[in-house]
Amino acid sequence: MSLDAIDAVNWSAIPNPTSHPFDAPECVAHALRLLTVSTTANETGDAASLLAGSGFICGHAAMVFPAAYAATPILLDLIEHGQRPRIKNAALGLLSNALDYFPTAGHNRVDTPYGIHVPLCCAIARHIRDRRTALLAHGIRGKRLLAEADLHWRLTIEEAELQADGNLTAIAVLEGAPFQTPVEAELHIRPPFEQPVQTVRLGALTADVSGTVYTELGQTPFEHAPGSSLYSAECGRREH
Repeated sequence: MSLDAIDAVNWSAIPNPTSHPFDAPECVAHALRLLTVSTTANETGDAASLLAGSGFICGHAAMVFPAAYAATPILLDLIEHGQRPRIKNAALGLLSNALDYFPTAGHNRVDTPYGIHVPLCCAIARHIRDRRTALLAHGIRGKRLLAEADLHWRLTIEEAELQADGNLTAIAVLEGAPFQTPVEAELHIRPPFEQPVQTVRLGALTADVSGTVYTELGQTPFEHAPGSSLYSAECGRREH
């Protein structure tokens, strides 16, 4: 399954921020294939080291690359369906680092099926949240990875009402963990979700168990609010 998923990615279309041959996305694909078919501890360790040294992340520089977004669902497949515990553990560690590390300047966003110019860490986190059940089966390490992903929240506005002072009150769906307010968020206009139009200030946030939240937004283009998405402005600024 993972080999087919690797082959389905157009790795050559993914940018290489450093232009170094060892950081090429095609090298990530090669390392993922080695990890998938590894049968010994040395083979698994060598493949994980390749991913940790270039292209996916760079451990010594605490840097994550754009190819990590495409590689994340493949690593999640290995966590869920991998043949050996050490392969699963290697994938868990790599994904945790990908969330922790910062992208290179100018390469901190990716295009996704649900929006373009999404902060890289938020796009990776959304892949991870989609595998919640599988990760919960991996005990403390799986729960820890989910907790890290939940810090990279996303709000999708369902209803909004313009107030007399020009601010909005909104009902939205929260993906991730509730967060402290006030906080800055970047607004991604509803489909086609063009580049963030502005940074807005989120006020009080009240969440229920279903993930529905009530929140207050600062000055916002009201006509574009319902269906739009919000991400942490801090995530959008993450870069080396």
